[in-house]
Amino acid sequence: MTSAALAVRRSRAVAALGLSALLTGCTPADGVQDLEAVFDEEQQADDVLSDAQLEDITVDGDTTRRLAEESGTTYYAARTEDGASTCLVLAPAEGDTIAGCTMTPNPTGTEVSNGEDTAMFVVPGTDFTSLERSGWTRLGDFLAVR
Repeated sequence: MTSAALAVRRSRAVAALGLSALLTGCTPADGVQDLEAVFDEEQQADDVLSDAQLEDITVDGDTTRRLAEESGTTYYAARTEDGASTCLVLAPAEGDTIAGCTMTPNPTGTEVSNGEDTAMFVVPGTDFTSLERSGWTRLGDFLAVR
């Protein structure tokens, strides 16, 4: 990965953390518990990422849970290998799999983009009206895309 690509990832991570801080205050705790419950469910075949997809991201492959698929990109929730962070994973049919992780208890606002697809964690109870005005579309219980 080039230094320019790493710089872009870092700047996106900083922006996502800022958005996370804004959204955290308006999201009920029970929505976060709903997301946590996803990890309590047994991993199914469509939750599993290939070894090649896991190669460049630092998530525990046993924790990946498929959230949705749209336009050839599949979105997953996952945990880091040390279990300390919740991650949003974008796995396009073509191209590199990427992940964005947060250490906050509430991952709402964690945003990940690969230049073509952009996704963000949202949890039930999030006021979605302002996000829709900003061009986001809700895709399932825990995901918004644009």
